Amino acid sequence: MRAFSLILLLGVLALPLAARADCSTGGCIAGGGKAETDCAIEFSGNGLVLNFPFQDPSKAKPKKQKEIRCFDGDAGCDTDGKVDGKCTFNVDLCLENTDPNLASCTPTSVTAVEVQAKKSTDEGLGLLTAVTGLVPSAGAACTSGETIEVPLKESKKGLKKAKVSVKAKATTAAGKDNDTLKLTCMPRAWPTHGYDSANTRANTSEDKITPANVSTLVEKWTAELGAPVTATPTVSDKLVYAGAWNGMVYAIDRKKGKVKWEYDTGSGGILGVQSSVTVIPDGRVVFGDSQSDITMLNGKNGKVLWEKRVGDIAVDHFWSSPMVSDGRVYVGVASHSDDPCTQGRLVALDGDSGAELWSLETVPDNICTSDTSVECTVDGDCPGSGTCVAGRGAGVTATVALDPTGQYVYMNVVGCFTYPSIGDSDSIFKVNAETGAVIWKTRVNPPEQFGFCSEDPTIDCAIGDACGVSGICIEKAFYHDYGFLNGPVLADIDPGECGESRVVVSGSKDGALYALKESDGSICWEHHVLPVPLTPAFAGFGLFNGAIGYADGKFYAGLNEMIPATIPRPDHVQAFDADDGSSAWSEPGGPTWSSVGLANGVLFVGSAGLGGAVPTLFSYDASDGTPLHEFDLPNTASSGPSVADGELYVGYGVLSSPGGVRAYELP
Repeated sequence: MRAFSLILLLGVLALPLAARADCSTGGCIAGGGKAETDCAIEFSGNGLVLNFPFQDPSKAKPKKQKEIRCFDGDAGCDTDGKVDGKCTFNVDLCLENTDPNLASCTPTSVTAVEVQAKKSTDEGLGLLTAVTGLVPSAGAACTSGETIEVPLKESKKGLKKAKVSVKAKATTAAGKDNDTLKLTCMPRAWPTHGYDSANTRANTSEDKITPANVSTLVEKWTAELGAPVTATPTVSDKLVYAGAWNGMVYAIDRKKGKVKWEYDTGSGGILGVQSSVTVIPDGRVVFGDSQSDITMLNGKNGKVLWEKRVGDIAVDHFWSSPMVSDGRVYVGVASHSDDPCTQGRLVALDGDSGAELWSLETVPDNICTSDTSVECTVDGDCPGSGTCVAGRGAGVTATVALDPTGQYVYMNVVGCFTYPSIGDSDSIFKVNAETGAVIWKTRVNPPEQFGFCSEDPTIDCAIGDACGVSGICIEKAFYHDYGFLNGPVLADIDPGECGESRVVVSGSKDGALYALKESDGSICWEHHVLPVPLTPAFAGFGLFNGAIGYADGKFYAGLNEMIPATIPRPDHVQAFDADDGSSAWSEPGGPTWSSVGLANGVLFVGSAGLGGAVPTLFSYDASDGTPLHEFDLPNTASSGPSVADGELYVGYGVLSSPGGVRAYELP
């Protein structure tokens, strides 16, 4: 590591490196020079959003922000999107730009530039080379695609945050512009439901727990919270966060297991909190609850920063956990328990205020009972004697994934057991993160009608239709309720049968694992653990219930049951080859609602403890499925496990039973 600087004097030849010469939308970072010259040189780049210190809307005067804090591997700010011990920031420089945020500055030609970035790696030299081509400036110009790496600090206790200050100085006839930008890379513990922005649920930085020593893990503490914790506990450097079915959110001290603070969402009278608490690198935390509120708190003390009710408390519910990137919060809306169903949707909120930025609905407002593919306003719009009824279902219970740039959101949609699968139910989406516009969407099962034929129940029909030789049309008591409760996972793989190296993979309640090409959403492979049930079958909790994981060329899942349960039952812990979805290995385990957790070659998955079985968290060698150790728990392990710095955390409890969080550590 080294410091570097360069002074560029008048007369340096211009190089063809200028691009995106535009700060007119206000997206550049001035850096704090004098008002009359501050537009001479500015910082720019994808994912370059000031976020520290975070803003408190209750304060009349906002804090001045000069710093960008980023978790290693965060989409948007860490451009490679990988947890690799460093943050790679896109840092460009713009000269002589008109900026609406700098009204008192008139751009003038830049005749000399000095840039210094202390404690950065040699990769930062690219910025110096690129800016050489912009001096002397002859109109607005910017460098493009330059990066500065900020490696985490190493210590005996693990990785620590690291900071680089980038200083830029431009000389013009009107004077000098001195700007500073602070870039801070934060180590990733387990800050969100899926561990990273791709939802892999695999801590690739863990190096303490191994297949050889996992059996030596001992109980560190148990936090008895009095109510089930079914969402994955999230972990920061000092605290563990958990939401519970009593409506409370808890911050637990990592060392002693004592509750440092708690926050009452007021949703305990409904179903409480099933959303994981998402930790943001600027020090805030955000979560959803069962009364359709999204709440942002100060992560240190639990103080409310803002709260936003996104839906109707009578029907809307946040089962999904928020994903945060580029100052936006993404969260999916579904129903309490599908009776009644709501209109599913994905919502994007402003991270500083909670203001709604966009909403993407997944089913039409109204459809016809005589043909659920027909949208309508009145009964007369429907074929035959159909009735125009409200569209329902297609809830978003799954935490979304993001691509490394933060420009695209990937979301899954699930069905509803009290309403047919209509609209975009049973679908996987790629969405523009800024606007909510759909890039592509892929449905994995056909739309459903309200009835089935009495003589051949595998045939869907509209109520009132004649089924001919197949009998009469009978209204269904339960609907398919297929689709995706969890995922998707954005995975980088060998091209294999997919023909491209990035795929979107999701496990469906219908019993299949699907891989889609990231570019266009086409299905490149699918693996059916069990056959897709036929009309009028009902999936119940479904086979792929908890979230799947991905590491080292394999996808992993803990499987539940379909209704009726198949005999013989499939193995409930399975690994699948990423090239084509074929089975890599399987183990009996037991039916589970638990999401998997992966770290350093170890797979963790909980069991439901059904039929009198002891509630257990299982561990396996992820490479071949060899059982390693079983951890007894006070109650059903329906949460996903999280692993950070040689410690293992898991929530326990379900429905109305007691629950809490248990921590394990190496001796």
